[in-house]
Amino acid sequence: MLTSHKKLSLQIASSLFIVFGAGLLSLIFVGGNAIRMGDESALARQKRFASRPLAEAVAAIPDQQRSATVWDDAIVNAVARNEEWLDDNLGGWMQDYFGHHENYVLTHTGDPIFASVQGKVRSPEAFSSRANFIAPVVARLREVMAKVSLGQNNPYEALAEVAIVTPLELDDQVAIVSVVPIISETGDIMQVPGTEYLHVTVRYIDEDLAHEVGLPIELGNVAFNASAPTGELTGLPLKGPSGDVLAWLVWNPERPGTDLFAKLLPILLVVGLMGGVFLMLIVRRLLRVSGELQTSEEQALMDVKALKQAKIAAEAADRAKVNFMSIVSHELRTPLTVILGYARLGKNLRQMPSAKRLDVLLQQRDIDATLVRGSVDELIQSGTTGMEKISRSGEHLLFLVNQLLDYAKMETGRLEVDPVVCDVQEVLEPVLDQMKILTEQKGLELEAEIPSHLMIADVTRTRQIIINLMGNAIKFTDSGKVSVVVTDSEQKVHIDVRDTGTGIEPHELEKIFEAFHQADLSSSRSAAGTGLGLSVARELARLENGSIDVRSKLGVGSVFTLSLPKETPETLKEAA
Repeated sequence: MLTSHKKLSLQIASSLFIVFGAGLLSLIFVGGNAIRMGDESALARQKRFASRPLAEAVAAIPDQQRSATVWDDAIVNAVARNEEWLDDNLGGWMQDYFGHHENYVLTHTGDPIFASVQGKVRSPEAFSSRANFIAPVVARLREVMAKVSLGQNNPYEALAEVAIVTPLELDDQVAIVSVVPIISETGDIMQVPGTEYLHVTVRYIDEDLAHEVGLPIELGNVAFNASAPTGELTGLPLKGPSGDVLAWLVWNPERPGTDLFAKLLPILLVVGLMGGVFLMLIVRRLLRVSGELQTSEEQALMDVKALKQAKIAAEAADRAKVNFMSIVSHELRTPLTVILGYARLGKNLRQMPSAKRLDVLLQQRDIDATLVRGSVDELIQSGTTGMEKISRSGEHLLFLVNQLLDYAKMETGRLEVDPVVCDVQEVLEPVLDQMKILTEQKGLELEAEIPSHLMIADVTRTRQIIINLMGNAIKFTDSGKVSVVVTDSEQKVHIDVRDTGTGIEPHELEKIFEAFHQADLSSSRSAAGTGLGLSVARELARLENGSIDVRSKLGVGSVFTLSLPKETPETLKEAA
């Protein structure tokens, strides 16, 4: 016993040291990954934040131009080629106030009539050094303007929103080029589409723009470089119209994971040392209790044995329940078949009072036809009424027995279905005719909306499910109506059985599908039945690769939805 105790103690100590070592290695691995992921997440976040002000800075240039280009005075002075006015509003002012570097005004033929470069008015020929680079942008704007102006004599409102802005690589540097039309703000000045003047802005990709982008989000050492970032730097590419990288916005990224690790390293070392000491204390404690664990082992084994025996007993009881149900069902079915057979034959009618009176009348010499006819009618009525009552009672009992048999088959895994391709109309119409009698007896309306849909189902079993659902709906509905509505989705045909009954409590919605369970729908009445109908119905639906769902609201009613596979190549393959 002592040797066994030492072996167990050694196993416990070894296991703890292994676990501690594995935990420490895992912590190092996870910590390293967390630091890396934290840095990468921060970097990705900085890139997302940086891309937004960069895009906004580019997108803002056309709006800056429109502050002076959507203006009747701009058209008048451009046509008059008033150089002083153009410089005050479309040249030097744009550069001083918005930070643009070059501004040009072009006629509808693309000829320059005004040029301002870095605060100085230049000859319009100064545009010639930019013309080849900017010409494609101007052409694209003209195409957009032509589409917007199509069918309109003076489309000034639509053209006021048109602009083309894009980064370009000019002959000496990279810049953002924006072209907008000079448009009337009121529409009082008629402009024939295609004759509008254009305003061109060039803003260099320089340090000022880099600071404008980086300042709101506090990027460190932000700048524009011609080459991709290296070393500790990171950046965003600025791409031209063809997708090629023209420049890089670069900065020193924040690395919160690495910075935090450097700050916490002394603390982590102290915690690790304390953890080692704590581990040793735990090992000593576990070694002391290991003996107690061994003494409780025998009791634990006895408890496990008792649990196994209890499980065997429970399984035996379950089998006994299923066997009992099968036996009782068959015992009930035999006399029930005899009762229904004799009821339908209408045997021993001669012993009925009406038959005896008829016999007396027929033996008289002077036969009164009226009395004979009345006795015959009474005899027929009595026989018919009795047969109907016996037949209904027998059919009801047979239904209950069949439910028990189906449940027994379900419990033993022998419940089977035979799905075929069928039309939902052909499946449901006989059921509606059958259930219409019950709704009329209760004074309920029966509504149906059944379009033709092909589905894969066992016709008999599907009718059994619908009869069960409609029977429940009629049973628990005192006034209003019961409806059957068929819809379809991509893969399923859905059959809704709706009622305006009492509804079901939310906590009962799943329990109603349990065997032998009946929801307590009213404090004043209870419904007859075995409580097996919905349980068997859901199992039949499952065997048909379908499902039954329920929605209900107290005082409003319930909707039971049977969903079965629609006829598709996939469902046909599964059915095969």
